[in-house]
Amino acid sequence: MKLGKIVLACTLAFGVASAQDVMQKSMSIMEQGMTQIQQGFLNNNIELIRSGAKLVQDGNKLFSDEKIIAKYLPKDKKHMVNVASNASKRITLDINILELNLDDKAYLNAANAYSDILNACSRCHSIVRSW
Repeated sequence: MKLGKIVLACTLAFGVASAQDVMQKSMSIMEQGMTQIQQGFLNNNIELIRSGAKLVQDGNKLFSDEKIIAKYLPKDKKHMVNVASNASKRITLDINILELNLDDKAYLNAANAYSDILNACSRCHSIVRSW
């Protein structure tokens, strides 16, 4: 009986740790992408901007479904699923705007889209993390 409780506790702990790992991985991918985009703008390297945008897009996929978002939000923040969902939608839209502006060589507009992505990230973090 005691062994069963230990196994259950370990399973639950592993599940929570695993969920946290998925969230951390997603955030890490998005952070790497944002850094690449910024470096691309600072160094006039369009391909670096594009590869960074791809990373942000890949990291943001986790947040495309409200059920998945709820699964990874902290217990006391689960009611804020819509905040994370809206930020994710905004990031997706801004990545598209960034890429279209790069194609048109409208680099200032592309930089503004990058800024809007960063603002979406910050707004979500400010609410979810109680900044």
